[in-house]
Amino acid sequence: MKILDNLSPSRVKIGIESESKPDILRELLAVMLEQGVIEDLDSVLEEFLEREAKGSTGIGNGIAIPHVRTAQVGQLEYLFANCPEGLDFDSLDGEPVHIVLLMMAPKDSHGQHIKALAKVSRILNDETTRLRLARAGTAEEVCRIFEEREQEVEIR
Repeated sequence: MKILDNLSPSRVKIGIESESKPDILRELLAVMLEQGVIEDLDSVLEEFLEREAKGSTGIGNGIAIPHVRTAQVGQLEYLFANCPEGLDFDSLDGEPVHIVLLMMAPKDSHGQHIKALAKVSRILNDETTRLRLARAGTAEEVCRIFEEREQEVEIR
């Protein structure tokens, strides 16, 4: 499964307005609610906060990949957001986050969830890609970058 199968320009948010982790997650989940991906923002937010309490998904290098398995989705769902100025997301390296890739998977999809996290990590492992995504000014640009990088990762 390709990332762009579940990440469209309508699920790309250029610039994050919120400052705290809970507010950032709420802001991003509001987009998913507006698009009918989820039905109950508060319960999904609680799932994300429970996951974050186990360990930050701010993995370092300016990246956060908040992720949950939830009964509210029937397939893998992504939402991308960037913040060139950086956000405090309690990253493991203590540095600001510039890229947030929110991911939701069906409750019973453990294998799919792990494979998706691995693919996303491989794509974001490239410093040039991270810089391009952090500075992207349009949703279409973000999707183009993911498409290019995903093809490169699959070729190797």
